[in-house]
Amino acid sequence: MAFQIEQQVTSIEEGWSVGHFCTTRLHISRKMLVSIKHHGDILRNGQHVNVNEPVHTGDRIHVRFPDEQPAHDMHATSGELDILFEDEWLLIVNKPPGMASIPSRLHPERSLSNFVLGYYRQHQIPYAIHIVNRLDRDTSGLVVFAKHALAHHQLSKMQQNGLLDRRYVALIEGSIKPQTIDLPIGQTDHSFMERMVREDGQQAITHILTSERITAFSRELSRLTIKLETGRTHQIRVHLAALGHPLVGDTMYKGTPLIARQALHSASATFPHPGTGEVMTFVAPLPDDLSLS
Repeated sequence: MAFQIEQQVTSIEEGWSVGHFCTTRLHISRKMLVSIKHHGDILRNGQHVNVNEPVHTGDRIHVRFPDEQPAHDMHATSGELDILFEDEWLLIVNKPPGMASIPSRLHPERSLSNFVLGYYRQHQIPYAIHIVNRLDRDTSGLVVFAKHALAHHQLSKMQQNGLLDRRYVALIEGSIKPQTIDLPIGQTDHSFMERMVREDGQQAITHILTSERITAFSRELSRLTIKLETGRTHQIRVHLAALGHPLVGDTMYKGTPLIARQALHSASATFPHPGTGEVMTFVAPLPDDLSLS
């Protein structure tokens, strides 16, 4: 069944239309309203209405969203998911290292998104794939999926407004102090994948919140807690390399290969729930290869 939402109209001024109520109170975009008009439905007190009709205090508005279908070339892959949280709005998953977040032309199967689609099919969840935060293949940790288009729209707005607080754990050689790194990032001239700090790049801001010295592999390391303000490709990796402290294992950016992948973990995300507004925090436990003391 397609996603549906119902709400009673309270505290509005005279002259509001059904469409204005939907965009203002239900946070439905105008583009989404057009899709609902053609492929979904809106009821006012149980009767079909169009978006231009008036709405009054005490009315009940019921919205049925269009059916969602994944992309026609998206493969469903069967397998286990490490699910941290799930409800009608969200699916929060702990991604292992070595797994892509989304499929690619050369690797159309066995990404995290493929496994999520397989889970949806297994449990008859009638939604497309809406990934909110992508991680590099060798970065582990928390990935947020919006269950449907309305949740995705709201989470995208939260990201734009700085309301989605993402925290990472990283390992570097040596030590650095907590600080804010504000250095623009762009693509290198010699590689499609690799990034670098460059004046003509996009603004990128990384906050190093804590820095804890540890000893492992007979080396002096530091475990960092990091908050992202922007989300550029390879942002944490490039910023730490620019400071002369690339991630342990990040050979693309000259990190020492003490472990078999870059030492970066998406540890937590805090944001208002798109359905209830309650501020929630989700945590992905640190994997064994980063649990060093």
